[in-house]
Amino acid sequence: MIGESEGMQMNEQNAVMEEEIILKKKGVALVKKRLKELLTPLGFQSYPRSTTRLVRVRDAFIDVLRLDTAGYHLNIDYYIYFRFAPFAGLHCEAGRLWRTAQDHIGTHLFWSCEIPPSGGPYYYKPKYFEAVWRDVALVLKQYILPQMEAMTEEKFLSRLQKRNQNDRDFFCAYQTVSLTSPYYPGTGEAAAYGVGMWRLRKYKEGAPYLALAQRKYYEWLMRFKQEANHPVRCHAASLALLDELLILWENKETGWEAAIQERIEQVSVNWLDYML
Repeated sequence: MIGESEGMQMNEQNAVMEEEIILKKKGVALVKKRLKELLTPLGFQSYPRSTTRLVRVRDAFIDVLRLDTAGYHLNIDYYIYFRFAPFAGLHCEAGRLWRTAQDHIGTHLFWSCEIPPSGGPYYYKPKYFEAVWRDVALVLKQYILPQMEAMTEEKFLSRLQKRNQNDRDFFCAYQTVSLTSPYYPGTGEAAAYGVGMWRLRKYKEGAPYLALAQRKYYEWLMRFKQEANHPVRCHAASLALLDELLILWENKETGWEAAIQERIEQVSVNWLDYML
């Protein structure tokens, strides 16, 4: 049995160790708390369907921060969605961000856990944890938020169709869309581009992209129609929207253009129904 003095000594040693390390679970909670404190005054709030996201809804855009807590890394991913066509967003490329900010930071803008060789919970060293946080807060204020706020509809749509080669433009599409590419086009990107063109009243330019996305959504849903998860519901809602818009375009009955614009406006109100 452990004597009283030995037990007290062990408790003191454990307390010292806890002061010298930050367990991963506590680190994640700290980052969440600090992000909320930093971003809530700027209009960000908790995402209704996820505990790892913060979201800011603006006139034409939806800004999203997502914590990736899997494995022994802790990353923050940044996205911009077009509120009138939230089927696919632009994501911040970490390499571009780091290369642009590297002269002003000392870390790689993500946290990597220490893994005890003898087993046990993952942890961060406090000095390292704080250094990463300082760099993350700096790039948020000086780079991420200004680019989010400088986004325009035209710029967003152009990046869905063509990759920007400027390393200082962090926000890019995962897949650019092309009607002639032999490779699989991003379905969400095609839908976002087509609806975006229609919001700008460029109907002829947008119609082929909506038809492409309509066909791809239909093919995807036929494979997963027996499931009832969130992606299936979002894709089904997106397909129903595209069906409705394309019928209005094909029939061109009296008031068709106003009906299209009204329907797109509804998407901006009910954006949660369409965004993965």
